[in-house]
Amino acid sequence: MQTRHVLIAAACALVLLGVTWQRCGIMGCPKVARLTAYQPDGATLLLDRNGKRFADLAPVRYQVVALNKLPKHVPQAFLAVEDKRFYDHNGVDWKRVLGAVLANVKARGFAQGSSTITMQLARNLFPKQLPGQERSVRRKLLEVRVARAIERKFEKDEILELYLNHIYFGNGAYGIEAAAQQYYKKPAKDLLLSQAAMLAALPKAPAHYDPRRRATRAKERRNLVLALMLAQDRITAKEAAGARGAALRVSSKPRRGSNDDGFAPYYVDVIRRMMEDRFGDAVYERRLKVFTTLDTRAQGAAEEEVSRQLRTLEAGALGRLNGPKYASAGSSDEDGTRYVQGAAVVVDVRTGDVRALVGGRDFLDSPFNRVTQSQRQIGSAFKPFVYASALNEGFFPSQHIPDLPIRREMSRTVVWEPRNYDGEFYGQVSMRQALIESRNVPTINIADAVGLDDVKATALKAGIKGELSTHPSMSLGTVATSPIDLALAYTVFPGLGRRPEEARFVVRVEDEDGDVLWSTEPKITGDAMDPRVAYVITHMLRDAVNHGTGTGVRSAGYYAAAAGKTGTTNDGTDAWFVGYTPELVGAVWIGFDQRRAITGNASGGRLAAPVWGRIMRRYYADNRDPGDFEVPNGVVHRNVDPETGLILESGCWPRYEEPASEIFIEGTEPETVCPSDGGVLGWITGALRGLGRTVENQTHVLEDVFKRAESVHPQARELLEKFIERTMREGVVSSEELRHEAEDWLHDFERQLRYEKERALRKRRGR
Repeated sequence: MQTRHVLIAAACALVLLGVTWQRCGIMGCPKVARLTAYQPDGATLLLDRNGKRFADLAPVRYQVVALNKLPKHVPQAFLAVEDKRFYDHNGVDWKRVLGAVLANVKARGFAQGSSTITMQLARNLFPKQLPGQERSVRRKLLEVRVARAIERKFEKDEILELYLNHIYFGNGAYGIEAAAQQYYKKPAKDLLLSQAAMLAALPKAPAHYDPRRRATRAKERRNLVLALMLAQDRITAKEAAGARGAALRVSSKPRRGSNDDGFAPYYVDVIRRMMEDRFGDAVYERRLKVFTTLDTRAQGAAEEEVSRQLRTLEAGALGRLNGPKYASAGSSDEDGTRYVQGAAVVVDVRTGDVRALVGGRDFLDSPFNRVTQSQRQIGSAFKPFVYASALNEGFFPSQHIPDLPIRREMSRTVVWEPRNYDGEFYGQVSMRQALIESRNVPTINIADAVGLDDVKATALKAGIKGELSTHPSMSLGTVATSPIDLALAYTVFPGLGRRPEEARFVVRVEDEDGDVLWSTEPKITGDAMDPRVAYVITHMLRDAVNHGTGTGVRSAGYYAAAAGKTGTTNDGTDAWFVGYTPELVGAVWIGFDQRRAITGNASGGRLAAPVWGRIMRRYYADNRDPGDFEVPNGVVHRNVDPETGLILESGCWPRYEEPASEIFIEGTEPETVCPSDGGVLGWITGALRGLGRTVENQTHVLEDVFKRAESVHPQARELLEKFIERTMREGVVSSEELRHEAEDWLHDFERQLRYEKERALRKRRGR
């Protein structure tokens, strides 16, 4: 009786297995007769931070190329590495299956595959029925079933032709024709042996062997293909040697996807690579939804303003100095483009979310992403970390620093004599003045006093990446890093010591049914800098924007709360501006891929700061005002004597100048002084000094504010002058306080002006 039950169960199992085999499981067998009409399914969608579609990951469309139109070595390369007995089996290479089983048993895991070209074709063209990521006996049996059906329907050459025209080669390219255009800018019929071997190396793992990103791996895999071709007598030893000696020389210019409208191409490329690395071919086999961090308005502003600045450069001195403009043919080469480039990135202070990214001027001409992949010296944009290190050691913003010539013999033949940008020496300057004017010599002296090891430690903790040599020139920004890493490091200032550990591009990924396949959370470092130090640096960098090297921000029309630092490398080869509001940090870089001077007077203040200012002006025109920077506990305001930088005792006055308002980290305030008696005579002298001031003798302090007022409204300057006169009549006001009062007035005036314009617009629309 028991034997009978066993026999019945076995019979049922055989019947079920037979039905499953015949039907390819529950979902049914793919209709292999339709293979020749196959097209990739709907593309993965990219959605911005508001859930609106801005792009997709449509694969590069391809043209079918006949097998007899290809050079003989093209199919031979694929046969050698993928299926050497292709013409001898009926869809399944049982010798290879047995070898793979033994290898996997020996390795106690999956060490070797056994898929033939026909089985790969089945898996790639019918991903729903035969999911490639599923490694199971069930899937393998169904794969065999479909492969056998293909073999019965098509001739061997037809199968090989289908395989070559549909297999995935990475970077969105399906088929040999698309791959040839993608990597070599040529039709498949013109592929050389070395190129055919490189393409044959890709289907196993396109992202892993991507010749643009992983050249060493790619070359090793290509040479393996050539060795197999030689061992299988598909090529001669001479041909193999010649192909092995050939450089990869893949094109730096990928083809654009058919649905690519050109918006945010560098950002899309970052997402494409991330998705390919995580999901493989499923990115192109399924209609996934990728919720990204992109802000389309910020992205549009960044793209347009970078392009605008570069066109302006070429139309001016740059065009006269460097000959043909960017639009001329043949403008790129293997070492980068020959025309001037630019890059910009905007990240969220709190999360590291990338709101906008411009990796270069023309993705089709040069897909090299200068935001994420380039490493350029940052120049004076490094200086805030030097000053932060000094504040950590008890220095204070009004402290006087020597600004005198330096001469150091670094060796018997090398003498280092650093200069300030303007070639002048002031004798001594305050720390604040040194930073906002980006003076080199005082910065070197500060770094020496603090110690280069401490400066290095402060920069690394803040997130600066790159090789930080403790050579004295390190304080001037000889470290090379990428724009995105520099922007993330600057978040430590508005973040009051908190910073994102990495940039975030993807919030989550959903499948066709809305199920979440992958989600991310911001990774935050909470103690990268003392909050008080971070705020004092911000307070000084606000002055850099308002009346220092970064005034290009204000001249570009952005007047809300902002702080930032310019950067210019030796001989004007790199122009930087890294700026921030209370919620966003942006980095702008301009230069040539092959390092050379941009123009004769290139600087971050002239070239990069205005771009940042225009991006932020446009962004905040559509978004709420960011407000002011948060002030942490432990920061105090005091009046100081400009002559000494020390705190004035109550009732005392400087001997020659007005009191200056300064901030200090509580507990690090300097000693107090009383240069002038605070009695009745001192009070009268100070009062007269205050009453005697006029708008005219404050011009040097308020010049930039007046210029901004003139650009805002024809009557703004006149109204501002009257406001200043009233302010001075009301009491003694320092130059610093007067400037802040004027800026506040202008800010309120602009806000009221915007309100009136919006109200008038609404009124017109209402009609």
